[in-house]
Amino acid sequence: MEIMDEKEIVLRAKKDASAFEYIYEKYFPMIFKYVIIRVNNRDDAEEIVSTVFYKALNKIGSFRWQSVPFSAWLYRIAVSEIGNHYRLHKKSFVIGNRLQIENEIPVDEPEDDNFSYDFIHQYIQQLPQKDQDIITLRYFEKKSFSEISDILNKKETTLRVNLHRALNKLESLIPKEVLADVYRKVS
Repeated sequence: MEIMDEKEIVLRAKKDASAFEYIYEKYFPMIFKYVIIRVNNRDDAEEIVSTVFYKALNKIGSFRWQSVPFSAWLYRIAVSEIGNHYRLHKKSFVIGNRLQIENEIPVDEPEDDNFSYDFIHQYIQQLPQKDQDIITLRYFEKKSFSEISDILNKKETTLRVNLHRALNKLESLIPKEVLADVYRKVS
């Protein structure tokens, strides 16, 4: 399929379900990356992403252009599905999270110099979902506040305050020795 602009792609997919394949191929990598970062489990991420695109396909007829990109609509569906996932799996997540913390690698063991989401995932997962969303979108998805505003449907100024508070909560969860080690490595 030739390169089309976003509006043309969506209009075409509203009339022809086979045109949705182009949307799927274009947006799948970014939505999958976001979901896998948030749930940290490939099987769960695949299930959630398939639900996101299934819902998008079924609801594309009701999608209306409102000064936000189509990808923001997909991210909104993904945020909602991640929330549903955690609500449905809350008990198993709490048990799994406790086990992960108990089996944590000692702080004085040498670590890989490559900082990744895996390093901080256990701490981010202890935050409320809205805090996880904004931290993930801002720092791991590298979204601007404008893009996050479109995705979460909140004002940029509110998001900046929310991010500041979320980072303060995150900092309070990370053991001081680990923070000191991180600050040493990044400075």
